[in-house]
Amino acid sequence: MSRRLFAGAATAALALTLPMPSHAAPAVAPSDCAKARTVAEMAQEDYDDMLTWYEDVIAQGGHPGTVGEQAVADAKADRDRTASQAQRICGP
Repeated sequence: MSRRLFAGAATAALALTLPMPSHAAPAVAPSDCAKARTVAEMAQEDYDDMLTWYEDVIAQGGHPGTVGEQAVADAKADRDRTASQAQRICGP
């Protein structure tokens, strides 16, 4: 029993010292990059439109309320997420 335990421990130690194979980056089709950029551009436009609406409401003396503030925050988060995803897919 102790020989099995020793052999198992030695095998585990050896496995931890061996270099791990590097994973190749997945191939990205040009169409994937174009789609990701299109989605990111649409999210940017949505954010710009939402921000313009928000600023117009305030300029007219109104207050968009928490729902309006949350809509702007959601649009900004979506813009940031899609831009980051496009950058990951397309590269720098």
